[in-house]
Amino acid sequence: MISTILRAGYLRVIQSTRVLRSINMQFLLIAALTLLLPSRGNTQDDDECSWIINKSGWGGRPSKEVKYMNIPVRYVIIQHTATPRCNSASQCADRVANIQTYHMDTLNWHDIGISFLVGGDGNVYEGSGWHQVGAHTRGYNTKSIGVAFIGNFDDVLPPKAQLDAARHLLDCGVKTGRLSDDFKLIAQRQVSSTISPGLSLFREIQKWPEWVEIP
Repeated sequence: MISTILRAGYLRVIQSTRVLRSINMQFLLIAALTLLLPSRGNTQDDDECSWIINKSGWGGRPSKEVKYMNIPVRYVIIQHTATPRCNSASQCADRVANIQTYHMDTLNWHDIGISFLVGGDGNVYEGSGWHQVGAHTRGYNTKSIGVAFIGNFDDVLPPKAQLDAARHLLDCGVKTGRLSDDFKLIAQRQVSSTISPGLSLFREIQKWPEWVEIP
């Protein structure tokens, strides 16, 4: 009888071991598939926004402190940097780096205040980005993305490549859920005492479907 009990116990141990092995194999298989297959969100980001040059791409410094935005964002504020224009990736990267240095070292801000900067080379350069509260327009920083065209556009329009890059950025924001589907686009001069983004660019963005006269 004792041998029968021992044999039954041994069989139960064997069965339990097999069950555990089966569970472990299933768990490992699921984990492997999770790692190999990108999430839908990552795929979307890669498809829509991978072309944006991030901070490390232009040699940016990390933020001293981050305050996070509520996503999706309801406003986009267009401005210009009022600096010389740039027409190559290296030249534009230098412009962006100089602006960050001025904001962080002279103004003692936590980071570059502008969310994104658009160069004459047709590239978009990440500033404070989608998720970090910027410092570009008083009263709107916590609820808007600041997009700055590198250059001064009071008397001249940005080149087509620069305008197209800005439009591509806005499309990216909507498709990835960073911008509201019905976001409102305004010029910095509409809500701040400035001529930014310059008269020529201001007249141009009034043709864009998202532009509103009254925020």
